[in-house]
Amino acid sequence: MPNDKDYERLLDFRIKLREFDQWSRAAAAEQGLTHAQHQLLLAVRGHRGAEAPTIRDVAEALLVKQHTASELVDRTQALGLLERVRDAEDHRRVRLRLTERGQEVLGRLTAVHLEELRNLAHALDRL
Repeated sequence: MPNDKDYERLLDFRIKLREFDQWSRAAAAEQGLTHAQHQLLLAVRGHRGAEAPTIRDVAEALLVKQHTASELVDRTQALGLLERVRDAEDHRRVRLRLTERGQEVLGRLTAVHLEELRNLAHALDRL
């Protein structure tokens, strides 16, 4: 059975997660993005496939329905951060690609997030 210290550590961990999430949302807002738009850019750039991701791919990565991902892509594309491109082999398929501006914004956010994650890792090591 868990003891008092286990509950305290678990609570501290949950607090750190919420603090990181709030910090991340604020960092995205400083770049003019919503949290969801930041996550979308990351899902496009971090996609592990050999080809650029589809809307279905990013919907799966973001754990949202495909129509929700499509609406998010529309809003993010309107900001000039990503674009839809037809698949070279299957013209029915549309893939997503970051624009130069999208790469710059995501690069800035990624740099500060990696630093914050290093800080968080040190805090979690102390739990």
